[in-house]
Amino acid sequence: TDVFPRDLRQKEKFLKHLTGPLYFSPKCSKRFYRLYHNTRDCTIPAYYRRCARLLRRLAESQQCSEG
Repeated sequence: TDVFPRDLRQKEKFLKHLTGPLYFSPKCSKRFYRLYHNTRDCTIPAYYRRCARLLRRLAESQQCSEG
């Protein structure tokens, strides 16, 4: 299926609603990008709650929280 920009905005809004504002250090941006764009949990709407949990855990991890 094709992903339209509107769907991406909805995904972003929904995840932000579940996680609140998250910060990823520059060191962690590659991991964030892979998780957000390439995993089943973050690409299928039915799994967005799992995606939110994974993103939150990534943001709180020791590697990503270091400046």
